[in-house]
Amino acid sequence: MVRGIGVILAGAGVWLAGCGPVNEQYVGPARLEHGLVIILPGIEGEGPLSYSVRQGLLDADIQAALPIYRWGRPVPLAGPLLNQMDEQGNRLAAGRIARMIVDYQDTHPGRPVHLVGHSGGGGVAVFAAEALPPGRQVEGLVLLSASISSGYDLSKALAHCRKGIVNFYSKGDVGFLVLGTTVFGNVDGVRGPAAGAVGFKYPRPGLYQVGWRAEMAGSGHLGGHAGTTASGFVERYVVPWIRAASWPVQ
Repeated sequence: MVRGIGVILAGAGVWLAGCGPVNEQYVGPARLEHGLVIILPGIEGEGPLSYSVRQGLLDADIQAALPIYRWGRPVPLAGPLLNQMDEQGNRLAAGRIARMIVDYQDTHPGRPVHLVGHSGGGGVAVFAAEALPPGRQVEGLVLLSASISSGYDLSKALAHCRKGIVNFYSKGDVGFLVLGTTVFGNVDGVRGPAAGAVGFKYPRPGLYQVGWRAEMAGSGHLGGHAGTTASGFVERYVVPWIRAASWPVQ
C-alpha cells in the first residue's frame, strides 16, 4: 500500500502510485530487496479480498514487497461497473504498472517480480505484461478467477513472462464470470464467459491452468468467485507457484 515507485526507490518513504501511504510491514526497503509481488484487486478495488490474498502470502512467509495496487476508478457505487467496462482505462492503468516494474528492475536488478491478479485485476495483470518494453520480463502472472475473455490471445503477455502464466479457474463461478461477463463484458471488452470460469480456450507454451477441485474446499475455496482470494487457498495453492524456480509446479 504505497504511492509513487520512483520516490521510494530513491530512498523516500512512499511507493507505487494507486495505493495508500507506505506501510513498512508490507512494503519497504528490506522487502523490496527480496522481490516484488504486486497484488491487483478486482473491480471493487482494495479491500477484504485483496487483504486476504496478501495475508495468505504473509502466512507463507513470503519476504518480498507486497503492495496492493488500486488500478480502477474510486467512484462510489458506479465505480466497479465502470472499471469492468473501461478497457481503454484498464490498459492505461496497466501501462503505469509496467513502468513501475521497469523502475523497480532498474534499481533492484535480478530480484523476482510476480503479478497476482484477482477477477478484473487478472485481466489488468495480462495487460501490464503486454505493456512491458521489449526485453523486459516478470517471473510470472498468477490469475485468480480472472475476468478476461476465454479466447484472449496470451502470446504477447507470455513473451514477457519468464516462468509463464498460471490461471486458477472454477466452472462454478457462473454468476460473476459467465452471466456477469456475458452482460457487461470482460475487462478486455469481450462479452462471454471469462477465463476465470472456463479456462483459456487455446493452449500456449507457458500457460498453465488449474481448475477447481473438491479438495480445495479445505483451504477456503468452495468454487465461487471469491474463493481464490481465501488466505488458506493462497498459502496452499498459490505460494508454491511464486516460490518455484520454474513452472509448472508439480
